[in-house]
Amino acid sequence: MIRKIKRSKGFARWSAYELERDGFGFWLFTPPGSLFRAEVGGAITECEVGQGTRPSGLAVLHLIPLSGWWMAQWTAEGEQGFISVEVCTPPALVGGEWQFVDLELDPYRGPDGRVIVDDEDEFVAACAAGGIAPGEAAAARAAATEVAGWLASGVEPFGQVGWGKLRDALHRGLAPLTWLPDAVTV
Repeated sequence: MIRKIKRSKGFARWSAYELERDGFGFWLFTPPGSLFRAEVGGAITECEVGQGTRPSGLAVLHLIPLSGWWMAQWTAEGEQGFISVEVCTPPALVGGEWQFVDLELDPYRGPDGRVIVDDEDEFVAACAAGGIAPGEAAAARAAATEVAGWLASGVEPFGQVGWGKLRDALHRGLAPLTWLPDAVTV
């Protein structure tokens, strides 16, 4: 189980299979068709993991690093793929659930290889509203810069390692995860 917390806004949860732990961290996999549930301002919405504005969800490989202020996701869409990274508080395993607080900055490498850091406006607004403390803001900026550099230069696991693990996970034929236990607010 993974929980993404958005301070003063709510949280999102989804399930993932635990694949392995290696020198990069903990590799988790969510097959296409798996349930994503968000609670924002008391309203609950559901869709498929990796769906966004698509008609259905996508397979997502997650990496929880051994240490760091981020969590990475590899997503394949047809022959194309992209890597998105959540800059966040260091993810922690709490009661069998990986939890992290979203610090808004999102390094991203698209199918064309272009790297951007998304959601600067949300980061600035969260800092101004007091939702991100000054020490967290400094750590978030440093993490976003570092990870964007890794994405741009293909430093592993952002070169071939993550894509290989995603291919391996897809070949396992794991069933979609369509059940989530009742949410406990944080």
